[in-house]
Amino acid sequence: MKKSVLLLVVVLILSLSAPVFANLDDTRATIAQRYGDYRLVIDTDNQPWSKEQWEKSGHKKAKADTYTYHFRREDVGIGLDVQYENDNPNSFVRTQRFTPDMPFQIKDFKKMFPEIYPLVSSPQSVVFATYKELSRQLMEKNSSVTMGAAVKTDLGGSRKGYFTLLAFNIQDEGRLVKDLKYINENTYIREFTIERTYLSTLKDNLTGDWKEIQNFFDPTAKPVTVPNKPGKKPAKR
Repeated sequence: MKKSVLLLVVVLILSLSAPVFANLDDTRATIAQRYGDYRLVIDTDNQPWSKEQWEKSGHKKAKADTYTYHFRREDVGIGLDVQYENDNPNSFVRTQRFTPDMPFQIKDFKKMFPEIYPLVSSPQSVVFATYKELSRQLMEKNSSVTMGAAVKTDLGGSRKGYFTLLAFNIQDEGRLVKDLKYINENTYIREFTIERTYLSTLKDNLTGDWKEIQNFFDPTAKPVTVPNKPGKKPAKR
């Protein structure tokens, strides 16, 4: 009996202390708990409203498109733009875009975003690169190569048929990346997004334009043979 009680206590402790990480199960409420209150709302007419203006009268006149937050990590300011399914506090996230004030290296991702690191290091994640547009949510000047991470798990519930996609706008010491073979743990991330995408998109592209590369987020990951871009000679550095 005592052993059973002790085992139950251990299970409860582990379940309560398990790491909570960012994903598309987040809502307006959980985003606020993690990153603080939003500072700005951009409505569907692209008009900005301060939090005070929006809560006083803006929500009566317009429909919210994007909520903007700001927080700091490792002394770096980070902007976060979030789109939700609707204005309900319990509505699920559709897209998130993180824009640090200065780029940081892939090898520092775990330190910068410990709540998101489980997504990119999950056994269900495939890290890849592509020469095609990966996300329309990336706003800064892009390299010709975009890095991504696909979490091959159905989101389920009302989002059944979707999976989680991360897209990274990458740079090489301030320069744009021209060939996926130059991506490594020292490559810089300028901005990144988390969004949901159809599972059919995942299945079609992982056998096509999305080329799997080594998971440089995880130092224990095994190397992957990186193919050259079809029909093009490797870019010169």
